Amino acid sequence: MMALATNHVLKNIRKCLQPGGKVLDNISIWIQGDRIHAVESWERIQSDIEQSGNPYTVRDCSAWIAAPGLIDCHTHLLFAGSREGELYARARGTPYLEILRQGGGIYRTVEAVRSASEEELIENGRYYLDMALSYGITTVEIKTGYGLDYSTEEKMLRVINRLNAHPVDIVPTFLVHTVPRGLDRKAYIEEIAAKWIPSFRDRAEWFDLFLEEGVFSLKEAEFLSTHARDAGYHLGLHTNQVHDIGGIGLADTLGMRHVDHLEVLSDEDAHRIRRNPECYAVFLPAAEAFVFSDRIGQIEKLLDIPDRLVLSSDFNPGSSPVLSPYFIMAHAVLRYRLHDPFLILDAYTVNPATMLYLDDRGVLAPGKKADMVFMQLDAFEQIPYWAGTDFVQGVMKSGSWVEC
Repeated sequence: MMALATNHVLKNIRKCLQPGGKVLDNISIWIQGDRIHAVESWERIQSDIEQSGNPYTVRDCSAWIAAPGLIDCHTHLLFAGSREGELYARARGTPYLEILRQGGGIYRTVEAVRSASEEELIENGRYYLDMALSYGITTVEIKTGYGLDYSTEEKMLRVINRLNAHPVDIVPTFLVHTVPRGLDRKAYIEEIAAKWIPSFRDRAEWFDLFLEEGVFSLKEAEFLSTHARDAGYHLGLHTNQVHDIGGIGLADTLGMRHVDHLEVLSDEDAHRIRRNPECYAVFLPAAEAFVFSDRIGQIEKLLDIPDRLVLSSDFNPGSSPVLSPYFIMAHAVLRYRLHDPFLILDAYTVNPATMLYLDDRGVLAPGKKADMVFMQLDAFEQIPYWAGTDFVQGVMKSGSWVEC
């Protein structure tokens, strides 16, 4: 019986991305199973693998550059319906929070998700995960938050669990998004703390909450996040998007791993983030652009902590209907005036991997997962530049080529 090759060599990759702007030229990668075994010259790998006596396959990659599989660490990917009308309402001048107060925004998607069957949600989820994979995204975080009642939030978590059969790795997050209209606010929040948070812990690793005027107060956020921390969740926070109501101080006090949006950020709060080596700052430029925000994510105040800066899509049907990481990278240049393309690439690879405690990915190095995206470009600097071009030529997930 012929032995099947579990050793694969990607030969003579034109350029291979490493953290911090390092680039390896004309390099080969030896893969064993789902892991990278070596990143060396072709001559060195050929000698070692032939001495091992193991069968192997070789693929010439000399026309491509290679980056680690991308990580989209802040998404609302599981939803039903669409809200394109809100884009044009915002274009006419209706603010994002006013649309929410009028019963649109999150509430409209909640109605659609409550009405959708699990199979419909799974079909939607697979569609968007396929899209993500075609861009070279190999790990994605998915939040709940479009249920706003126990049964629908539980349904979303069941669907997320079933979507784990997809090649893209999923990081599940239980998101407390807002309080439904017409309910007793205090009783609702107490029920989340007493029932939802402990019940969902075995299906979600992370807890998140939307801290904003008219959504959740600082006191409410502290109450719920403290319960989540005590239940064993990792903590993140939507904060400082429209108003600053103390989210960074709360994140500092509770030891939150990441704070997201940060369109309003005082010098004092920027200092709080910088001085805490365990806290990451997540910026979502598409969410700013699609709500016509005149606020800009305050990334310039944090450029001295490049290893804790993260970019993500905030993919959702309302304020950021964008999943393309290259759109996000381009807008990091256009909106934030970031002029270091390697900082931008780290913010979609090694930095979110470390933030999410996924130390087995985000870097093309021995022992790491063989998650890679291959592009027909001359240099990594061209990725944000050619953002509107289909330059992805191949995606590898856990050592296997995937159909995109």
